[in-house]
Amino acid sequence: MQMRPVRFTVVALLLACGLAAAYFLWAIDQDSAASVRTQAEASARFARMSETIAGIGAAQQSYVAPGQLDEPWFERTSELVEQLSNDIEQARARLRSPGAADALQALADSTKALMAADDRTRQNLLLGQELMASDVIFSDGRNILDAMIAGVRDLQSAEYVSHQAELRALSRQQRIVLGATALFWMAGLFALVPIPATSMAAAERQSARVPGEPSPQLPAAQRSRVEQRPGVDLASAASLCTDFARVTTTAALPDLLGRTARVLDASGVILWMSTGEQMFPVMGHGYQPDVLARLGPIARDAENAVATALRTQQLTIVGATGPTDNGAIVAPLFGLHACVGVLAAEVRHGREWNPATQALATIIAAQLATVVPAWPASSLTQPASTAQGVDPAPKDATREARSA
Repeated sequence: MQMRPVRFTVVALLLACGLAAAYFLWAIDQDSAASVRTQAEASARFARMSETIAGIGAAQQSYVAPGQLDEPWFERTSELVEQLSNDIEQARARLRSPGAADALQALADSTKALMAADDRTRQNLLLGQELMASDVIFSDGRNILDAMIAGVRDLQSAEYVSHQAELRALSRQQRIVLGATALFWMAGLFALVPIPATSMAAAERQSARVPGEPSPQLPAAQRSRVEQRPGVDLASAASLCTDFARVTTTAALPDLLGRTARVLDASGVILWMSTGEQMFPVMGHGYQPDVLARLGPIARDAENAVATALRTQQLTIVGATGPTDNGAIVAPLFGLHACVGVLAAEVRHGREWNPATQALATIIAAQLATVVPAWPASSLTQPASTAQGVDPAPKDATREARSA
């Protein structure tokens, strides 16, 4: 996705999603805190109701206690009953369990029954019937009080269960919001990752550089030649590189260039060295002695494979123009600070497209670069004039210069 407006839109959507998720998470956190506060208030209310019911029972028992005055305990009982009734009414709007309304109504009915029993107890006491009053207190009154305490405990348990269920639901909503936000952000970030488009024109512009495999645009005849090429002799290549490392005099280079030609399956190789803004063919193999002299120097900015390889410091290939023509591989030679020259090989059998041959040419050039900078160009030119060709038949100088 490369279009800037689309990318801005995606970024805006991601930010909006993040803000919305933050708001929902904040709201869920507020609901969780409110649920905890409500549960704490309900627990405190239930504890007060249980204490009130127990206080009513103790006050009623004091009616018939020896040496106790009745009026203070009558007033105390009335106060506790009124307080219990208020707690029951206030709890109706606070409790959340499914059976809370029915349970509270049962407590209200029990409170009325308790008041009716308390009225009978007081009448018996006024008539001096203390035994009858005690019977009402410790039988009917006690049963009602025990049922009310059990009802409060059941209601408290139901509220706790409802509170835990609400917290689990809020936690589930939190996970859903986080998961949905994460998925949306992953999709948005994936959409923002730039996907480089493969350009055919760019691929064609790189055709002069090292290809990974034979060009798919080769003519059928040349492709057939590439597919039928013989393999690379790695043992000979290893021996050649070892002998390059042992060179102590330029006299050994012509023979090594001849072995280089055989390893690369080349009809000829030329060593070009850079001097200032020009390149000179200082040594060759496979060509007549006068060929190097006729080639002459090449400018660094010339439009040919040798100059291109020196300027770009990249392996350069020249494809064969016909089924019987040779191609060329030009490998740069690197010194300590710059490219000092190139090794040009006129290869046969379509080997210019062979990745193994290209890699081998690069290796040999790297090994040769450790030898040739040790001598000036003049010391290399003398052996070049006496180098013996592998192919005794003369070649067309124009074609050789093009291939190189």
